[in-house]
Amino acid sequence: MIVWDFKGGRVLYDELSSVTEGSAALTWDSLKEDMLQVEYPENILLDVGWYPSFDPEGTFQVRVVKDFQWDVPEAIFFAKTIGDLALEIARAQGFICEGLKFYGP
Repeated sequence: MIVWDFKGGRVLYDELSSVTEGSAALTWDSLKEDMLQVEYPENILLDVGWYPSFDPEGTFQVRVVKDFQWDVPEAIFFAKTIGDLALEIARAQGFICEGLKFYGP
């Protein structure tokens, strides 16, 4: 299990924490578009999913969305592995925190 630090964000949905590289939980049927959603101040969401769902050729996407503008995200970060995903989530959080001038604990 991965323990994430969401820098003051509030987790709304989490099916990602139980997935780790090389675990039985990391199967193609667990890789879907809706894996994690974290809410930040100023109506900003960090959203993580696998695109396209269940496709071995897909990739993790970490999206930063403001005001529910899903069609025009503020930023998108990509990762193919859980290890890279952790780095991209950190990059997305940096993007969010810098934009908000918000630094959590």
